[in-house]
Amino acid sequence: MATDVLIVGAGPAGVSAALWARSFGLEPVVIEGGPVVGGQLQHVHFHPDDLAGVPEGDGPAIAAAMARQLVSARIALRCESPAAALETTAGSRPAAALETAAGSRPAVALAGGERIEADAVLIATGVRRRRLEIPGERELEGRGVSFSATRDRVQFAGRHVVVAGGGDAAFENALLLAEVGCTVTLAVRGSPRARAEFRARVAAEPRIELRQRTRVTAALGADRLQAVRLEGPGGAEERPAAGLVIKVGVIPNTEWCREALAHDAEGFLAVDAGFAASRPRVWAAGDVTRPALPAIAVAIGQGALAAAAIRRALGAG
Repeated sequence: MATDVLIVGAGPAGVSAALWARSFGLEPVVIEGGPVVGGQLQHVHFHPDDLAGVPEGDGPAIAAAMARQLVSARIALRCESPAAALETTAGSRPAAALETAAGSRPAVALAGGERIEADAVLIATGVRRRRLEIPGERELEGRGVSFSATRDRVQFAGRHVVVAGGGDAAFENALLLAEVGCTVTLAVRGSPRARAEFRARVAAEPRIELRQRTRVTAALGADRLQAVRLEGPGGAEERPAAGLVIKVGVIPNTEWCREALAHDAEGFLAVDAGFAASRPRVWAAGDVTRPALPAIAVAIGQGALAAAAIRRALGAG
């Protein structure tokens, strides 16, 4: 199979790029490893108030609207089609220096064995939640182990909850839980990285106990979470808890293309000012590029800019 632009990932960046590519007269194909459009939007359990012009609705509702836009634009979308490898031409050159020889176009091999070739590939595979990888974490997920206080704070209300993480998200989740009467142990593996405003609010909240240099090492319980094992300066302890909220960052979904493209130590793809990656005819946009502000609006904008760069490189329009 071959197309003008192959977009890998159907989150905000990928959908935005597809819609813009269509408006530029290009033929986009979108492949998505998951079952539905949206990426991390599926884990946003509230209306993002900072997203301008979007009607009231949580992340899945916004994702559903994006899916309808793809259908209206008659853009080919293939869900449950995870990418397995990126095949590119040899050498590292600016993506705008397009090859004209046969076989020079990049291609993406799918997990099922199919190969899709394109004049341009845009990688918008986003990120996934980082796990603690501790005993009980997966077994008790949804039964006390949570990744979102926004979604689960009603069931945790008035109970004791441990929040793992030291960034903005962890501190914000601890505050959200305190608002519904929870007592919270905020376990920070090293020193807090959250913004000063969040640190000040946590320090002023008597329901939150901040434990620095403390790791969560196990989630304990049979049918539901009953306790959390902590290890800190004072040694190991088991703390009874109704909930464990994990907010320890994200991992870029780039394992499938890291051998072909330049990336940083954590796997985020390196791009230039025009979102060109390190191989010809390959671009990347959205959270997978580690933007200065990881946000839905930023991903949408990057997708549009990447589509415009692809149009210029391909000489379309």
